[in-house]
Amino acid sequence: MLNSPSNPSGAEYTADELRALAEVLQRHPHVWFMSDDIYEHLVFDGIEFATIAQVEPALHERTLTVNGVAKTYAMTGWRIGYCGGPAELIKNMTKVQSQSTTCASSISQAAAVQALNGPQDFVPVRAQAFQERRDRVLELLREAPGIECFRPQGAFYIFANCGGTLGKRTPQGATLESEQDAADYLLDAGVAVVVGAAYGVSPYFRMSIAASMDELTEACQRIRRAVAALK
Repeated sequence: MLNSPSNPSGAEYTADELRALAEVLQRHPHVWFMSDDIYEHLVFDGIEFATIAQVEPALHERTLTVNGVAKTYAMTGWRIGYCGGPAELIKNMTKVQSQSTTCASSISQAAAVQALNGPQDFVPVRAQAFQERRDRVLELLREAPGIECFRPQGAFYIFANCGGTLGKRTPQGATLESEQDAADYLLDAGVAVVVGAAYGVSPYFRMSIAASMDELTEACQRIRRAVAALK
């Protein structure tokens, strides 16, 4: 399973990287591939999106490509996703899904059709807005001692290494011994983050940039003040 651009890091596989991965997969015909393209249109710095079934058609018959309207069209609550893959796989997926959730809401389906078939001119505008937020947050967090940030290439998250804060003491005298301690400390400062352990990577935290520039600026200032107060 590959999510590119990814949650939580925002890293994106290039077409050349996907071709190299496809070469390996072709040597192992028992391996199937699921490509999660949910952040397809939220890419930064002029990077061109690529997906594995596109760059290597030989893998079509064992690739499942999934997507949805939640991220591109800000329709998270509508709960509509879709996928494309080999007919036999889709047929059996439908059997399982029909017995577990029956079907997606007809209203949500109609709304998703309008989103996908309607004007798309706002999509690159939204991606540019997220890129500007990314740049602003990275700029502000560079001034936060003990925090180091990966520069995301897409999606709408900042994945920050908080290892430089561990072992330090808060103004209340508590020692930050883990990333969870760091996240709790930031929560006390008014900023909610998700610990990297939820994604199998420590000591990191994920910060969403799906908020206004003013809110993000305030959040970064709170983080800076909080980590600057550590001893």
